[in-house]
Amino acid sequence: EEKTKGLWRVRRLAICHSEVLLSRLHDVSLAVTKEVNSFHWKVSLLAMNTLGELFRTMKKRMDPEVDEVTQALLERMRNCSMSVQKAGNQCLGIMVGSVTPARAMRALMASGIHHRNVLVRKCAAEHLLTTMEQIGAQKILSGTRDHTDVLVHALVKLAQDCHQDTR
Repeated sequence: EEKTKGLWRVRRLAICHSEVLLSRLHDVSLAVTKEVNSFHWKVSLLAMNTLGELFRTMKKRMDPEVDEVTQALLERMRNCSMSVQKAGNQCLGIMVGSVTPARAMRALMASGIHHRNVLVRKCAAEHLLTTMEQIGAQKILSGTRDHTDVLVHALVKLAQDCHQDTR
């Protein structure tokens, strides 16, 4: 109950007074991300919704938190109820639309493409596609050779995935 009250307060602060969170954004984000893996599904759902609000209101200021949040969300989605999967997917969608696209793309490739779970790979592939559409093909392919090679390798892996929805 204490955790849900705290998460609701953080969520309301993000919506109404986001400037209050700026000085401690990293600490707040870490605390909320930790609750994504709570054994209580209500706490986990509320933590995902709170992260979504943080991404929505803080936008690019949340860039440093993208890697850890993406990993926690994808990890939580692997063996849980549809409501938790839906909340995680929604939070990732808000993240992809709010942060720097290249940062989101790196985090999704690092945490989701090589995951054993089909649902995690599928979710990562969907959001990776959205991110790539935001950036645009010309800009993606005009990057450094190393970056382009990593991206092409990841796309080939997804194209060869055994699960149809991931492909």
